[in-house]
Amino acid sequence: MRHTTVSRAAFNFAAKLGLACSLGVILSVTGPITSAQAQSTKLEHMAFAAGTSLSDRQTISIRSGETLEQALIRAGALRDDVINAVRSLARSLDPRDIRRDDKVTIFMQPVAGGNRLVGFNLASGAERSVTVTRGLDNVFRAREMTTTMQRKTLRIAGVIGDNGLVNAVRELGAPDRAADSIAQAFAYDVDFEREVAPGTEFELMYERVSDLRGQVVREGEPVFARMTTISGRTIQLYRFQPLGSGSSEWFDAAGRSARKFLMRTPINGARLTSGYGNRIHPVLGYNKMHEGIDFGAPIGTPILAAGDGIVTRASAMGGYGNVVDIDHDGTWSTRYGHASRFAPGLQPGDRVKQGDIIAYVGNTGRSTGPHLHYEIRRNGQAINPLSFEVPTGRALPGEQLAKFATYRARIDGMRREAIGSSTIAQTGNSTPRIAN
Repeated sequence: MRHTTVSRAAFNFAAKLGLACSLGVILSVTGPITSAQAQSTKLEHMAFAAGTSLSDRQTISIRSGETLEQALIRAGALRDDVINAVRSLARSLDPRDIRRDDKVTIFMQPVAGGNRLVGFNLASGAERSVTVTRGLDNVFRAREMTTTMQRKTLRIAGVIGDNGLVNAVRELGAPDRAADSIAQAFAYDVDFEREVAPGTEFELMYERVSDLRGQVVREGEPVFARMTTISGRTIQLYRFQPLGSGSSEWFDAAGRSARKFLMRTPINGARLTSGYGNRIHPVLGYNKMHEGIDFGAPIGTPILAAGDGIVTRASAMGGYGNVVDIDHDGTWSTRYGHASRFAPGLQPGDRVKQGDIIAYVGNTGRSTGPHLHYEIRRNGQAINPLSFEVPTGRALPGEQLAKFATYRARIDGMRREAIGSSTIAQTGNSTPRIAN
């Protein structure tokens, strides 16, 4: 890949628009740079600057389960503009890199029938951002810029209150992404009904990325999590991206993946309201086998895929209400019942990854209140999701294990420094501890 440094004039245009850039901005362009390409790039910046001089600017955050397209439409941009603008990102950004709480700066002009999208900027990582601009020819083009960002690691620690782990993390000032991440970290190995209670200790370290002006462009990416259960069992996990992997995942101190084949609790911040086995059915009034477990949660709470697999059902199904079925490997399958709605576009045949949002908690079907009914089946036979032996995750091999050990040592050092310079943050009455 060849690079060309943005000219002083182009930089001034970008700075005037408030884009996350610096004098070291590099504009990524594939292949040799011709004078025609350079002139075209300059004209695009001029068009964008001219358009934004009379436009409205706003910065929004990506919401849970929301796509970039949905976020731009929510901000008020015309749908056709949004579709064309997002399509221009195909070569510069993988949509999976856009995460909850990411900041998007949007420029629009009021026109008859709505708001004309002029362009937008978003951070797609700790060292780069992507800008989409409308050219003089009315065509949207994406440009990737490498930028100098400032990175901080924040540490919070406290105890779980009456409102559960996720709310306790939020009360300490952590963003939603960080709060969800710690729940997902322990969802494979912790029985939240039997091992977690008010008073349970937890700790979380996560990153905050800011541009050179100090504006936060991304935060909440976790690097470390710890929990001590009511039985005294302590679990410490590190977030690490192995070589060749498209994403990071949780590992214990020995380099064993915390990611199991299936999650025991495919929902964050919920409480177990009904266990597995025979019970008096709350609606039918007679003894009936309960082939799953129920998690009480507010309507609209995201339901996550317990493991990688293929959706085999996403429809209404009698007493289950709106239900999603996932086949994981021909032997194992999971079911999620009483959903209020499905994830946008979800349909049978779709391939999902563990942790993907597949539906939202509801009260459909034979139900007495909003909850998720969750089943795990092996060869079609229902088993108890809280007591079955979960197939374990992988262990890092030699070279990757050595890299992980170096990374773990760095995180441990930052943690010791943060502990040494801070007092314990108690849920609801202190602020997060920060390690620079």
